[in-house]
Amino acid sequence: MPITLNPTDTHESEVLYNQAMELLSRNHVRAATQRFEEALQISPNNPVYLSYYGLCVAMDRGEMQSALKLCERAVKMEPRNPVARVNLGKVHRLSGDNSKAYEMFIQAWKSDKTHPSAASELSRMGIRRPPVLTFLSRSHWLNTRLGRWRASLERSNA
Repeated sequence: MPITLNPTDTHESEVLYNQAMELLSRNHVRAATQRFEEALQISPNNPVYLSYYGLCVAMDRGEMQSALKLCERAVKMEPRNPVARVNLGKVHRLSGDNSKAYEMFIQAWKSDKTHPSAASELSRMGIRRPPVLTFLSRSHWLNTRLGRWRASLERSNA
């Protein structure tokens, strides 16, 4: 993924970023977290580094509040950056807040409809249909059972 260059970025911070992304893609989250920390020491105002660091903090350490603050700060620094919003959405999803995650993925997709991460995350989450009985909560036992019944009927008719 292309990174946003800041005037404070150096070749060294870009190398650390690339190493961290490679480690993250191989699911070596702890090592990636360390590389992002090193990159941020050199370029503390890079929203992409900050955003990925926040994601790593959530994945590696489980510190959701810290991770959310880091990712929200990255979004504030660069509001139209889809990477920052996607990473914030991932942290929301890891913390169990799927509605906020979905909202972030939609915002990321709207800011850049050609960016593959937002579309990929939206597709991974799937599209939920409204509850059968809209006056009851989605988690109400009756909605749960009727929803399963509706899904089984649709599968049998397909």
